[in-house]
Amino acid sequence: MKINYKYTIAYTIITFVVLNIGFAIVYSAIRRGAVQSVAGKLENLNVVVARHMEKDNTHTDFTPGKNVKIKPFAVQDSLTNPESVKIMKEWNDEVEAIVPMVHFSSYPVINGIRYTISSKAMLVEPDDIYLNGIILVFAWTFVFLIALVIILSELISWHILKPFNHTLDAIQQFEIDQESAINVEETQTTEFRELNNFLVKMSNKAKNSYIALKEFSENASHELQTPIATMKAKIELLMESELEETQAAMLSDIHDELEKLAKINHSLTLLAKLENYNSDLKCRIDLSSILSTKVAEFTDWMEMRDIKLEIAIDPQVTIALDESLAELMLNNLISNAIRHNVLSGNMIIQLNSKELKIKNTGKAPGIPIEELFGRFKKGNSERDSIGIGLAIVKKICELYGHQVSYDYADGWHALILVFNNQDQQSPI
Repeated sequence: MKINYKYTIAYTIITFVVLNIGFAIVYSAIRRGAVQSVAGKLENLNVVVARHMEKDNTHTDFTPGKNVKIKPFAVQDSLTNPESVKIMKEWNDEVEAIVPMVHFSSYPVINGIRYTISSKAMLVEPDDIYLNGIILVFAWTFVFLIALVIILSELISWHILKPFNHTLDAIQQFEIDQESAINVEETQTTEFRELNNFLVKMSNKAKNSYIALKEFSENASHELQTPIATMKAKIELLMESELEETQAAMLSDIHDELEKLAKINHSLTLLAKLENYNSDLKCRIDLSSILSTKVAEFTDWMEMRDIKLEIAIDPQVTIALDESLAELMLNNLISNAIRHNVLSGNMIIQLNSKELKIKNTGKAPGIPIEELFGRFKKGNSERDSIGIGLAIVKKICELYGHQVSYDYADGWHALILVFNNQDQQSPI
């Protein structure tokens, strides 16, 4: 979820809570105002009654059946307040229902005698006439504020977060092997400026480390080639001379190890070149033809191991891939399937417009399958394997957007390469 959406949700919740609190305050204020209005009218009524009593010295016009009652103040009653207001629910004959009534009592002294003058009137609750209107006003206010919050949140967030979004785009477009530095936008926001400065600093540090590592790999690979070749040549000369059996065995082991070291050096050099390889997605090859040729090249090896091969290759399957890289990838995949197969095992190669699948029988891998595409990761302890072949295959696939995966089930290894056909043009 985008950060501006989170802001909008937060503002919406705050608006909703504030409006509910405001509704409660307004409702309480209206109800209190209604009570005070009725109490005020009753207070005026009591004053009129008291004046009438002072003038006529009688209160016979105010009988107990009416809304005003007068009685002498009882001596035993304690007078704490000169006036009192009570709200009680009682039966009202006029509306024939139980309604809230406001009772106002005053205690004036008339002609030397203290009286209790009590008057009452029906209280019109806000629920009866105002509640629907208040709810409607607050509902429309809420809708208006939410619309305003959404619009202003989008506009303000876009303006405030513009440098941040630009920085995100720059991070997504950043390539460690590119010559130019990461491009960030100038901003007056302190947090964004600190973030941009940190990114520029770290990206430059990463680029320098990458360049140093690249130069070291290239130099080390180049410098190792000559001594390895020299040692191999001298060992081969020694092996041709008259040696004891133990000496010859030791020289043979040394020669094999040097061969393995040469393969590792060659593979690491190849991976370093692939890191800087500029793939051309418009370059398309006929994988069916190349695969058929490669299968023929490995026929002798498969016969030596008595491997039964099943082939299902659709004609004219074209994908985005460089021809030399395709040959390298197929070499690794097919040789891997033969090397890790069992004697008199089985092998299946299937190719269609969507995927290439190479399956072979064999023992279960000795490491988790998700690690097999890492460097120097071997499914078993084969002496001939250096554990880089699948890493090269994965890197080639990444260059052209293809997906490669591995699975093992019921004694079968399966390497599946799913093609990226987004750039494939339909035939005319």
